Amino acid sequence: MLVDGLTREQLLTAVGDARVASAGPLDLEGHGSSGVAVLSLAIHQRRLGLEIAHVACLDAHGEIDPVSGQPLAVPTPPEVPTRVTLVAGRDEASVAWTDQVAAAFRAAGWPVEHN
Repeated sequence: MLVDGLTREQLLTAVGDARVASAGPLDLEGHGSSGVAVLSLAIHQRRLGLEIAHVACLDAHGEIDPVSGQPLAVPTPPEVPTRVTLVAGRDEASVAWTDQVAAAFRAAGWPVEHN
């Protein structure tokens, strides 16, 4: 689990370590801004040389992706099968953002579980 507030370098190091330790596709879970980062990594995984089976984003509010320094990109159709799990926090901002992101990923053809 990647905690909220990690820097770009910390996130990339953690994902790199997981990649080295894994014998197969990655399963990434992030909280808050790190959740936004794992969604972004899933969207851009082919370009980044990653293979991701599943990402989970928990309690995000629309923070800037700490890896790219930009808001989360609009998802495009997935190039590889990657499951997405989105879990909203208890506040209205998290619920609204999570609903919007779930709808965008579904519209692009990603398999989404949304709680």
